[in-house]
Amino acid sequence: MRVLMIGGTALTGPYLIRELLGRGDEVFVLSRTGRPLFCETPLRGDRRDPEALGAALAAARPDAVVDMVPFTAADAEGLLDALARHGRAPPVVACSSLDVYAAYGRIHGTEPGPAQACPIPETGRLRTRLGPEGAAYDKLSVERLLAGGLPDVTLLRLPAIYGWPDASRLAPYLDVMLDGAREITLSPARARFRFSRALHKNAAHGLALAAGRRGRRVYNLAEPNAFNEAEWVARIAACCGWRGRVRADGPGEGPVQDLTACSALIRDELGYSELHEPGAGLAEAVAFHAWQRRGIAYVKGY
Repeated sequence: MRVLMIGGTALTGPYLIRELLGRGDEVFVLSRTGRPLFCETPLRGDRRDPEALGAALAAARPDAVVDMVPFTAADAEGLLDALARHGRAPPVVACSSLDVYAAYGRIHGTEPGPAQACPIPETGRLRTRLGPEGAAYDKLSVERLLAGGLPDVTLLRLPAIYGWPDASRLAPYLDVMLDGAREITLSPARARFRFSRALHKNAAHGLALAAGRRGRRVYNLAEPNAFNEAEWVARIAACCGWRGRVRADGPGEGPVQDLTACSALIRDELGYSELHEPGAGLAEAVAFHAWQRRGIAYVKGY
């Protein structure tokens, strides 16, 4: 296929590009930097510029579109308008998030109602209000607009993504460990909180499987084991050799409920499974951050 990716220069995108190329697809990437890894046909431009998006569709003539960065209703509307001007609407895969579920709103105090049972299936209760970020980050509107405006669209609801070289999911704990702390204290509620995660390479594999599929479908993507926060800290500790103690009796509050997703549907229908072992991916991210902390350039190929 000819695949147009919108965004994709950062965490998950390079692995998706490599997988698509590996199966024989031709990949075009529209990005503001114009320097996506592994892509031989970069298209420089801002997806929020109608002319740039239209020019990318004209140049790529895609059989499939993968939108990595639809954050707002305006992003979705811009894509729909560009496809209408293009004259044809190839199948679209759009990155969504578990943030669309009511559980996310309950955690942040923006959603009323009872606790949502977890793990949440794709048919689970969605938010009825904007999240804490407001209209600046509104995946729910993105989903509704694309599902209502396209005959062939796959919405992939992603969890917390981690993996080298990003350390944002690790640093709050890993930095404390590397600084020599003997103990990390969590509130009991925080220690119990379960949150679905996925290694970036595996999220890319899910996107590749969905690229080009016909019809309307929503899939959750998440690792089978949703570790609680105390277990997540312990996994980071094991990767860096930290021998301190995680204590779950500190002051403060924590999330009022879990945010975990059932990923059985994408496994059953698309044959998704984790191609890359999550523990190895976590160890790689921990090692990279530790080397950075020591002021040494850590060089590793994708």
